[in-house]
Amino acid sequence: MKKIRIIILVFLSVLFVLLFFPLHVLQIQAVREGKMVCIEPITRGDRFAIGYLHSVELCSVWDFFTVDEQYRIVLSETTFSSCNTGLPAVLSAEEVFRVEKDQFRISNMHRVVKELSLWVDEKYNNTLKIRDGRTITLPELAGNTLLCITIKKVSCGKFAYLTARLMFE
Repeated sequence: MKKIRIIILVFLSVLFVLLFFPLHVLQIQAVREGKMVCIEPITRGDRFAIGYLHSVELCSVWDFFTVDEQYRIVLSETTFSSCNTGLPAVLSAEEVFRVEKDQFRISNMHRVVKELSLWVDEKYNNTLKIRDGRTITLPELAGNTLLCITIKKVSCGKFAYLTARLMFE
């Protein structure tokens, strides 16, 4: 009987610790609707990319991001196939601009971004690629709307709750 109590106590202690253990997540919110539409666990050093069709030039653009040691979103590279209206034109001292076959590339970037606000629309093919190779078509999350992508710190328990809530909405 005493062993059973110890096992139950250890199990409850582990469960308690796991529920409150901190976790960082990439969170996507539909701003106008005021609701979260996607949540993904994320760690330092993770990379993700956002692609879209530029609204003026109608060329493909990919922005590549890294999660730094402080769990900030850092723009590290951009590629695009046209170099006209609304596309990058000014570089900082460390950034490198290259022409590669049919595209332009700006690398060695280190632009810290607090959050990413994106107007997504099916006609612009807004896409998120995350570290495990998964691709998420952003308009499928909430339609043609304004999305905000941030990194948040939550407990494992809250992450489990939010994930379950998304699954059943």
